[in-house]
Amino acid sequence: MPPSTTTELIFLGIGAIRPAIPGDHTALLIRHGQAHILLDAGPAIFMQLDRAGISPDDVSHVYFSHQHGDHTLGSPIFMFYHRRRTYMAAPPVLAAWENLLEVVYPGFAESIDDEMLLHPLFLQRSQPLPDLPDVTARLAPNDHSGLPAYALRLDFAATETHPSFSLVYSGDTAPTQSLIELAQGADLLVHEATFAETLGMTPASMHTSARQAGALAQAAGVQTLALVHRLAGERDVWIREAGEQFEGRVLAPLAGESLALFV
Repeated sequence: MPPSTTTELIFLGIGAIRPAIPGDHTALLIRHGQAHILLDAGPAIFMQLDRAGISPDDVSHVYFSHQHGDHTLGSPIFMFYHRRRTYMAAPPVLAAWENLLEVVYPGFAESIDDEMLLHPLFLQRSQPLPDLPDVTARLAPNDHSGLPAYALRLDFAATETHPSFSLVYSGDTAPTQSLIELAQGADLLVHEATFAETLGMTPASMHTSARQAGALAQAAGVQTLALVHRLAGERDVWIREAGEQFEGRVLAPLAGESLALFV
């Protein structure tokens, strides 16, 4: 596949742990030149990639926000699509993922260790991504029922071919001050919004409602808010609810939709 001239975000899936549509667990893919950066990889990830017309061989970087199965269970199969590939997460999440590989395919990861680059990401530290010197990553801790879970910020530096751009992906979390600080001034915040209070859903202690996500985006001063990890319901409900708190642009994408980040 020739490299795209547009850096874009593809919403491979936008649903919660019990998605309204089978296989719609939240997963995102950033296509940036020849790089394809996957953010989370649940049980239906290969079906999601196929629907988007993307070969698993194209995926160059994989990030895990936390170890829950709806964000990791599809990922071991990537080992059988042989290429150099970077796997990124905070150290406890990366360790849990390595344990998953050993459970489902004992010893196989060792046989292809020249293809697997394990790249730990650390709190309070901006790090360039391997093979992508114009992209840096930074983490913040989430509040997800005590489980090691992290939000990710990616900053794309301005180059001769593209302007600067910043994207923040919340992963699964209750509203947190650390995420507000991480997302300060970001161009795009992709935040979980499992619940719509408008529909009588009560926010749980480990997730966020659309109204809460809107308030968080407003406090962070972001330009655009995209709501993912949603339960069943018309997306306009989520958009309106978040818009009560946030003055910027609100999106509630469906699986397969894409968003140009810059040309």
